Amino acid sequence: MEAENTAKKSFVEIFMEGAFKGWNMGIRSMLTALVLAYALMYMLKASGAMVLLETVFSPVMGIFSLPGVAITALVAALMSKPGGVATAVALYTQGVLTDVQVTAMFPALVLMGGLVSQYVRVVVVSGTDKSRHPLLIANTIGVAVLSIPLMNILLGFSSR
Repeated sequence: MEAENTAKKSFVEIFMEGAFKGWNMGIRSMLTALVLAYALMYMLKASGAMVLLETVFSPVMGIFSLPGVAITALVAALMSKPGGVATAVALYTQGVLTDVQVTAMFPALVLMGGLVSQYVRVVVVSGTDKSRHPLLIANTIGVAVLSIPLMNILLGFSSR
């Protein structure tokens, strides 16, 4: 029955339906991530936790020419790619990160994006040998971490 309905639809109708579904999915995902990121940034700032994060993670993040609070975007990216990017954008709009720092972080946010959900959907469901799970996670995070200094070099700001 569904095949008959699809056959009766024109290419433009099928395209428009697919585009509409993609638009809805993108808007729901992005808006949710943006609202969550801005709410998180507000809570961190209002509670004083932003200062604590800055102090605790500054030595580690300083290696990558980033402020300590940039760790929030990387942690958010582990849960959701749009969430990590939205958190970085929120830090940028608050003046915490510069455009160069956000650009340097972007590949790491994309590479790590949604690691937790991907891990469950792909690694666990596929039945991968459990002894290899830590290696798979470490590989993903390692490549993401290495992308930050590489981006700093490519951007010409490694000495910042």
